[in-house]
Amino acid sequence: MATAVKSTALPDDEETQQQESGMDKGTIFGILAGVSLIVIAIIRGGSADVFVNLNAVFIVVGGTVATAFIAFPSKKISGMIPIIINAFKPDVHQPSDYIDEIMALVTKYRSGGMKGLESAEEFLNNRFLKEGIAMVVDGFNAREITEIMERQISSVVERHNQGQKILRFMAVQAPVFGMAGTLIGLIQMLMHIDDPSSIGPSLAVALITTFYGIIFANLILTPIVAKLNARTENEAMLIKAIRLGVIGIHDRLNPQKIQRSMNSLLPPDQQR
Repeated sequence: MATAVKSTALPDDEETQQQESGMDKGTIFGILAGVSLIVIAIIRGGSADVFVNLNAVFIVVGGTVATAFIAFPSKKISGMIPIIINAFKPDVHQPSDYIDEIMALVTKYRSGGMKGLESAEEFLNNRFLKEGIAMVVDGFNAREITEIMERQISSVVERHNQGQKILRFMAVQAPVFGMAGTLIGLIQMLMHIDDPSSIGPSLAVALITTFYGIIFANLILTPIVAKLNARTENEAMLIKAIRLGVIGIHDRLNPQKIQRSMNSLLPPDQQR
């Protein structure tokens, strides 16, 4: 029966790992589409060589990253890489995925008692559900379980917001350094103001850094922040749904009542 609980709603470990190691098609499509449309517009407008400038990349990207290291602890900046990579991964588990699993758990608890629930605990994949069932097995009351899982929700949201805060800061700084690069280019242009033939090309190069800053902020950083924020809301909803299920298991409620309670948190298209 414990094995049945394991396979009720979630894919097996191998399939889950394959999905988690994959890439979110919508995110990849959005970036490729945005970059492609911009490149096509540039090529159709004339020479594209002028839009390639390594110095502008150094100013915008280097300046943005440098200010992030100044504003935040270096450990948090270094830890941004897996956070950013997570934005490109698909959502493997949805809150609705756990309803059937919790239904199986509460049925097992009502029929087999605490030992039956304890035997099923080791097969659970989600750490929040596993910890919740462990608290039921260890004799925590409903109020204690609710408070602990509420703190878990707050911890998850706070931890995710820290990473998003860094990316938001970088999204603000990128256009600023784009403008700084433009000022540098204008100064260099004015140094050769006596040569009218160099003004046009020099001005074009000066404006590239502003272009890079806007693209870096609005095509990469800001959309990643939005994606991560959606993931945070989804994970918080997941823990809330699991908490309702765990409390229902603790109180030995009717499985249908638990299902309705969990469904009340979910949009209609995700309800079981």
